[in-house]
Amino acid sequence: MKFIFMATFHEKTRRLSFTALCMSLLFATTLIIPRESGTMRALIINPNQYSQANNATWVSISIGLIMGLFLPLISAIFLRNTIHLDRSMGTMSLFLTTRFPKGKYVFGKFLCNICISLILWLIILLTAYVETVLKYGLAAINLEQFILPFLILIPGLVFVSAVTLATEVIPGLRGKLGTIALSVGITFLYTTTANYQTTPGFFQRLLNISGSTYLITNIKQAILASSNNPLSTLRVIGSTTSRYTGNQNLVFPPLQLTIIDLQNLGLLLLMSLILVSRLPGLIEKRPLIHTTLNQFLEDHSTISLPIHVLKLSRFRLSIRLLTAPIATIWLWLICFIWLWSWFATYDQLTHITFPLLYLAATPIVSSFGASETQENVYQWLATFQNGQLRQTLWSCTVEIVFSLGLILPLLIRSPSVSRLPLSFWAILLPLLAQLIGRTSKSTRLTQTIIIIFFYLYLNGAPLLPFGNNNHNLLTLIYATLTIIVFTILALSPKIKETL
Repeated sequence: MKFIFMATFHEKTRRLSFTALCMSLLFATTLIIPRESGTMRALIINPNQYSQANNATWVSISIGLIMGLFLPLISAIFLRNTIHLDRSMGTMSLFLTTRFPKGKYVFGKFLCNICISLILWLIILLTAYVETVLKYGLAAINLEQFILPFLILIPGLVFVSAVTLATEVIPGLRGKLGTIALSVGITFLYTTTANYQTTPGFFQRLLNISGSTYLITNIKQAILASSNNPLSTLRVIGSTTSRYTGNQNLVFPPLQLTIIDLQNLGLLLLMSLILVSRLPGLIEKRPLIHTTLNQFLEDHSTISLPIHVLKLSRFRLSIRLLTAPIATIWLWLICFIWLWSWFATYDQLTHITFPLLYLAATPIVSSFGASETQENVYQWLATFQNGQLRQTLWSCTVEIVFSLGLILPLLIRSPSVSRLPLSFWAILLPLLAQLIGRTSKSTRLTQTIIIIFFYLYLNGAPLLPFGNNNHNLLTLIYATLTIIVFTILALSPKIKETL
């Protein structure tokens, strides 16, 4: 078990993506430190009554609520391939030829997942502490009040580490569908437990991996202690149309966890251990065989094709790479949501069907650029003159048409001033996914960006041209990014040839 733990830990942490993730969390934590002013705020609580973020107790509550979503989500997606590493490198095939201890193997992977998650957690904790000291001073920090919102995240991280490992072992969830199901599941759990308007049920309290239920209870207790007014507005990373006219001070006390809360945290840890203990029996008994385009490329790499046939094959290849990542039933689900968009009201269209449609299409969008590099299609096209450039143009054309088709119901029913920035956004998304997928050779980063984008959008972030947004500014931003990303995609083959 120690050998499995050390080997996996070294393999995951030596990668550039781990260093980039740590640096991103450091900067992200600095950016989400709550501030007294600004359109976008980390945390909004009754803005007509209370001064926002005017004391140090807001920091841990704000970061705890925000990282309760993002940290489990980021950890799950980053740790999603701990067993896949052994499969792709052939190590699993070697293990299966011997009677290797599957129990120790699984627990070694599980401990590695926990360790990496705790490293990310510690970066956030230390960064938040340093920023709080710099902003409010050391004397303003109540250590118990500051650290408890971070400590309640640990059981959830342990549970996510176990579930992430399970999706790599359970048949049917080992591929991209498992990544999507895991991401959507974590987001769903957060949205159901972070609702301050309803009383959480038993399973919501038990599966409170974000700790948001405890933090919302703490917020309500602080409001009751300061006034008789109830909690009427609570936004996490959002904006509000209400005027920030409140001048009353709101100080949050340390979390008061009940016996039931401690039992739920203990049960969450116990459930994690039970789940991991059942996984060894689900590990495959023989090496998995994946049907990919690699064999086709190996069989046809020496065939000289006429240029018109090659153009046709690129078009068909782009269609194949677009639809291959998901099952047919999922494509029918996307078609159903798209048809639903035509009959929904405009409010339902902008707040329900439009985000739901792109979230359902995430497995397809995240495969842009990633599929052709994972299947070695992009590398194979380098053997033809301008092969990679032509394939890039074909792929971008097919993907842009697909994205514009998804957003077509919204484009037709939106005000005329919103159509141009929406069109540029729909064009930018597949181009950016193509660039990210081709660079990272993975679908997980694009999936994370899409989920975070729509989470921020649904929480009031002015990322799309609805309401009173500055349409000209958004048009300029999306148009500029579109030109930059397309230029990078078009010139990247020439740059590689030069180097």
